[in-house]
Amino acid sequence: MALPTAWDVNDVSLPDVDSNGLEVNYRDYSGKHDAVIRTDNPIPSQCKLFYFEIDVINNENNGTIAIGFCSESAERNKMPGCEKNSWGYHSDDGNFFECSVIDIPYGPTFTTGDTIGCCLNFRNNTAFYTKNGVNLGIAFRDLKDNLYPCIGIKSQGASIKANFGYKFKYAAMTTDDIDDDLIKDRWANPINQCNQDQNMPAYLTNTLETNTNNLLRYRGKAYFVMGEYKKALEDLTKLLEIEPNNSFALRYRGETYLLLNEYEKSYADVKILLSTGTYSDIAKVANELWYV
Repeated sequence: MALPTAWDVNDVSLPDVDSNGLEVNYRDYSGKHDAVIRTDNPIPSQCKLFYFEIDVINNENNGTIAIGFCSESAERNKMPGCEKNSWGYHSDDGNFFECSVIDIPYGPTFTTGDTIGCCLNFRNNTAFYTKNGVNLGIAFRDLKDNLYPCIGIKSQGASIKANFGYKFKYAAMTTDDIDDDLIKDRWANPINQCNQDQNMPAYLTNTLETNTNNLLRYRGKAYFVMGEYKKALEDLTKLLEIEPNNSFALRYRGETYLLLNEYEKSYADVKILLSTGTYSDIAKVANELWYV
């Protein structure tokens, strides 16, 4: 199963791509053209979950960088989202663009030093973005198969670097918040296999055995990653009944409520979480977006 691992250098028009196929630089000094590039492979149909991140290395001229996904048939002479069969989150206004038909306010703007993630979940056919490790909520709800991650740049001197499978800033896609070494090792397998295992929570349940708190923590996270949000809420709520200020449960339940558009409940959990003085990344983005 071939996964997207780099930018397709044969697909490139204006940007320069480094030898690793990950860093893209805008070299149109007129600044008049959109430079668009997609990955070497589409996301295969067997892959039920795909996440990637883009580090914005330089956007000092404050032009537009768009991060998104497209079909094979999409033309690549305009920014992601500004052509048919193309979708994208744009840096200059924070809007999400859909197939040149719709652009809606979505998230905060982003620029030099920011990391933007994109999660495509084919279990529930939704897509959401993250900024500096914080979930921004669902951007799109009608994913189709055989999509390519893509980016567009229209900013003199701008450069970005992609991460298609290493250490991410978004904790849900890493093991950084798992504090049991055995569980950490077991957790990595289904994530690295693009979440193909339909029985991942049961798989983890066998590992967690009789430790109720660990079972609720990591099974709740598993359901969250899979897009089984109601099941995630059940486990995370049970954990909070046992440990009312459990920061792990507050973070993931707050994110889950956000993805279910239950903003008041999301706000309540994040407010408690921030009062503990942890998760400064959430505080920074929350002040830009939802919680003022």
